[in-house]
Amino acid sequence: MLKNLNQGTWSRPTDRSAVYLEIAPGKKWGVRVTLIDSFAKVEAVEGPQGIWYKGPQRYSTTVRPPNFWELLCGITLEDKIMAAVEEKRQVAQEENARYSDSTS
Repeated sequence: MLKNLNQGTWSRPTDRSAVYLEIAPGKKWGVRVTLIDSFAKVEAVEGPQGIWYKGPQRYSTTVRPPNFWELLCGITLEDKIMAAVEEKRQVAQEENARYSDSTS
């Protein structure tokens, strides 16, 4: 698993996948990372049951292994996943702010 993803919970729904879910206490939006074989899906989700099937790029990103040039630059799959996680954390933060503004 990815050592930098330690603020949420990990689960193993199947033998070929692992799911990390991070939703801050009292917040509605969070981040889900699904590791499947050689790629990952990183999503900003609305609650633990929120799922994006081919969702908009703003909310859902598929991260593939580094290509030849990325490998030459020293970029790893973990680096790419963590960059996507930071991007989706920002989206979740914006959505939480929008949600709290609308309920106030």
